[in-house]
Amino acid sequence: MSVADDIAKVTEQEQRLTFKVFTEDTAYEIGSSIRDLAKADGVAVAIDIRFFNRPLFYVAMTGTNADNPDWLRRKGNCVRRWERSSYLTALRWKRDNRTVQPDHNIDPTEYAVHGGAFPIRIEGVGVVGSITASGLPQRDDHAYVVRAICKHLGIDAMSLALGPETP
Repeated sequence: MSVADDIAKVTEQEQRLTFKVFTEDTAYEIGSSIRDLAKADGVAVAIDIRFFNRPLFYVAMTGTNADNPDWLRRKGNCVRRWERSSYLTALRWKRDNRTVQPDHNIDPTEYAVHGGAFPIRIEGVGVVGSITASGLPQRDDHAYVVRAICKHLGIDAMSLALGPETP
């Protein structure tokens, strides 16, 4: 898929993957699902699910490393700032040939414009937190989060899956 195609698909994901309610139990279910999907595929990710005012779920699978918590935090900061997935931000910046620049009030030690964090958007409320995975290429981190949210919401994940990546 081209960058434009990916932007359109991720925009659709964000529109459709909205919650009526999101609780601690929801975080546990989705976080466990991401872990189970990754484990079944033989890959390792660190997972962080949080409301902006507090953590709800965290796990670091065997095979992750000491850098993953910082990646989780920085990707989640993108969701908090722009209220969209970190991958959608990364795709738009790629399209626009934009990079993280301290002089644009975007500190690269605080923001990772890199896929893997998805907004927790509650109908009638807005974005209240993020679901983040780290440890794989950004497109894959993003895909695991989307698949787990789809499973929770009863949505066919294939209908929202990104197509093959165009180099």
